[in-house]
Amino acid sequence: VLAGMRAHKDAARVQKQGCRALRYLCTNTADNKVTQLFAFNALIAGMRAHSGAAEVQEAGCAALSNLCQNTDTRVTVAALGGIEAVVAGMRANEGEVRVQMWGCGALAGLCADNAANQVKVAVHGGIEAVVAGMC
Repeated sequence: VLAGMRAHKDAARVQKQGCRALRYLCTNTADNKVTQLFAFNALIAGMRAHSGAAEVQEAGCAALSNLCQNTDTRVTVAALGGIEAVVAGMRANEGEVRVQMWGCGALAGLCADNAANQVKVAVHGGIEAVVAGMC
């Protein structure tokens, strides 16, 4: 999955399917940390490269929403630029209900019990993106 995402960075369809696969393949277990790091890098890179592609943003946000279930994951994803990628995807796809829904879920997961991520979401316009997504 990761090799395919890296080899086809410009292919939105590959990035979408890669994000979907990572949503289910990566678990939050201690023995999976190295795999997660590579997966998060690929996932966030795909979201950045295709911020205007609703299907990539939906799959990427859904994956992050599922994967950000523990403190370590939240910190790692934020450090890799995941918050900025989610906010950019929500802004670029304001009319896409599923992007907004999963984007809100991803931001909620990233902010749970993490004050630093809450501040980062606010600084990068996440609050405005959430409000716009609800309108």
